[in-house]
Amino acid sequence: MRERVERVFAFLDDLVLALPVPSSHRELVQVHLRVGRELAEVWPEMPSIQMPLSVHKAITSNESPALPVAGACILIYLGADLLDSMLDNELPRSWHARDPAEINLAATTLLATLPYFSISRLQEQRISPGKLWALSHHFADTLLTMSAGQYEDLRLPNLENVSLGDCRAMVERKSGSANALFAKAGATLATKDPFTIEAYTAFGSCFGIAKQLVSDVWDIWGEGESRDLLNGKRTLPIVHALSVLQGEQRTQLHRLLAASRISAEHHDEVRRLLAAAGSVRYTALIVWLYHQGAQDHLVTASPQEPAGRELRMLLEQASLLPQP
Repeated sequence: MRERVERVFAFLDDLVLALPVPSSHRELVQVHLRVGRELAEVWPEMPSIQMPLSVHKAITSNESPALPVAGACILIYLGADLLDSMLDNELPRSWHARDPAEINLAATTLLATLPYFSISRLQEQRISPGKLWALSHHFADTLLTMSAGQYEDLRLPNLENVSLGDCRAMVERKSGSANALFAKAGATLATKDPFTIEAYTAFGSCFGIAKQLVSDVWDIWGEGESRDLLNGKRTLPIVHALSVLQGEQRTQLHRLLAASRISAEHHDEVRRLLAAAGSVRYTALIVWLYHQGAQDHLVTASPQEPAGRELRMLLEQASLLPQP
């Protein structure tokens, strides 16, 4: 996995150096590529890198042709990550001294421009124009879906009543669609078989949703303060508790959620109410359902080994249960 990380970031370094832009603009992009490389050094299992390569290898037994696709996927991830970090006041240290306009420009370049430059490198492999168009369309369609999910994520805290369906739809659009793309891009490059492509796409979607819900649980019940509570996020455990608690307990949770945006001293009280509402168990059940769905879709795809084992190892990131 670490060897893949090095190859993908070496490819991106070459891609960015070849951009016909002023050096100062190029430097903005390179700042967050360095952030991404540092993240990948401690988390080499990053799905945006590993999934497109493993899926392509699972179909063709060769991952090398998918390097530009993996480059495009990590660019999507890094651009969305930078925007999220800015919205949530969690910018990496590298960006602290930068103007917000520069951060916006870097995120837009990473998210909406560079993936298409990366895909265009497939022309060197004599990939057909039809397949290049299909890949470009998948990326554009996913960016639109992710944008809709991001908008809903921003809007939910301001709504009086948020349903469990609203919350799950937001996660499906924001996180499910991104990971569906990571798998679909690798499969689209590897084969014309629509059933195989659909199986891997569904695998990626279920994986991405489950993984995001796992992250939401650990944000609240991990060590220290919860960034989601500080930012007023309406993640699934919180929405579940607001849906099932009644009367004084529901009023108390609303009050504590508002106070938790100001100070982390109220986070333990929120955790106790969520536990009393059964929100941990409920979220764990939903994670399990998506995890099982991902497993079923992977069986349908019938991946070649050892790539199949690599994809099953990735899926371990999307579980709250100990893995055998």
